[in-house]
Amino acid sequence: MKKLIKKIPKNRNSKEIMEDMRYAFDVLISQTNKLQNNKMLSITITHTRAKHEKDLRHILTNGLFNTIHKDYKNSGEHINYLYVIEFPEVVSKGEYLPTNIGIHTHMVVNTSLKKETIEYYINNSTEGDIYIEDITKRLDRDNYINYMIKQGKTNILTDDNYNYKIDLIC
Repeated sequence: MKKLIKKIPKNRNSKEIMEDMRYAFDVLISQTNKLQNNKMLSITITHTRAKHEKDLRHILTNGLFNTIHKDYKNSGEHINYLYVIEFPEVVSKGEYLPTNIGIHTHMVVNTSLKKETIEYYINNSTEGDIYIEDITKRLDRDNYINYMIKQGKTNILTDDNYNYKIDLIC
């Protein structure tokens, strides 16, 4: 039996956002352990040319992940994801206001699709430099969520900065 969990848009403070992201990450890891023929990928996209976090969120959710879901809907393949849109380190340190300077994204994807397929879809949905790493067998992958939520500690995470969608296999 399948059950879909996804982010419910609402006004949250940074602490609540960090807790929601940690929950989604834990579910992604549990699904990686339950599903066969899948992998957990860490993906970073920099130099996106998106003007604002809402622009990049639209590109990622509608242009990338919804397209993949639509194309593989009845194929038996799956893709579950969590992403966060970040500002550069200078913003995290409070040296600049969070504007359109160099936003980028970090994603964790649990999928049965090949790495090359994911990269193809990324290249067709956005511009940027792409780094993909298979973290399925990394012993420290549980700690990756700490890296993803680090900007919550400086209170610059908002509801527009992250998203997730996960098909639960019960």
